[in-house]
Amino acid sequence: MSLATIDRQRCIHDGLCIKACPVHLFVDDPSGVPRFQNERAEACIGCGHCVAVCPADAVDHLAVPLAESPLLEPALTVSGAAATQLLKSRRSIRRFTAEPVAEEPLRRVLDTARWAPTASNRQQVHWLVIREPAAVRHLAGVTIDWLRGIANRPAYYEPFIAAWDRGEDWVLRGAPHLAVAHAPENDWGAIDCAIAVTYFELAALAEGFGTCWAGFLTRAAGSDAGVAAALALPAGHRMYGGVMFGNPEFRYRRSPQRRLAQVEWR
Repeated sequence: MSLATIDRQRCIHDGLCIKACPVHLFVDDPSGVPRFQNERAEACIGCGHCVAVCPADAVDHLAVPLAESPLLEPALTVSGAAATQLLKSRRSIRRFTAEPVAEEPLRRVLDTARWAPTASNRQQVHWLVIREPAAVRHLAGVTIDWLRGIANRPAYYEPFIAAWDRGEDWVLRGAPHLAVAHAPENDWGAIDCAIAVTYFELAALAEGFGTCWAGFLTRAAGSDAGVAAALALPAGHRMYGGVMFGNPEFRYRRSPQRRLAQVEWR
């Protein structure tokens, strides 16, 4: 069975599948209908460009089925101004209400995050979602233990330890929930997970809840066996990123100025 097939009745002979395939698996055929080189199928990265580009829905793919590839709705296209405002409105939220984030919007955010690009389309990002505030606080505590154990630690760490000792969590900010992005240890895991976390953040913003990168926990999980054990990730996996999240205590009405883009044009 061919990995990709073309419906000869639907094909309109525009050759877009040939042009769109990044590894050139579709070729011209004397019949006028492009041919998929199944003998080279191992080169396919499963990107789905062939399915996504065909205006006649003539291309199907075993790894990227046409039936499971939703149509993009022109009516939902976001204007440049709206997209820019969404991006500018993202804030690192460090104060949360006790009210938990509802399950349905959280599921929508996680579903959106799976569309984040990954190196060679490997799609190896996994998520651990911790819903219980007590479990989140426990992870903040083991991170503090890691900070305490660092010999000659930078002075920058001291306020975080002092805050914990007086009952304040500056590590995970008392957030009710935590999402951990992890993947098998590989050269691209950190980048893949960082992009996925960014998608999570922006989708969460659109859904109305707030996020903040869990930088200390991410660093601790990669440096301390005790912290890694507390996460209990699958064997061979590493935490490459994560966000604390919840319903923000308050909203922001302005986008504070940032440094101008540092660009060299050539």
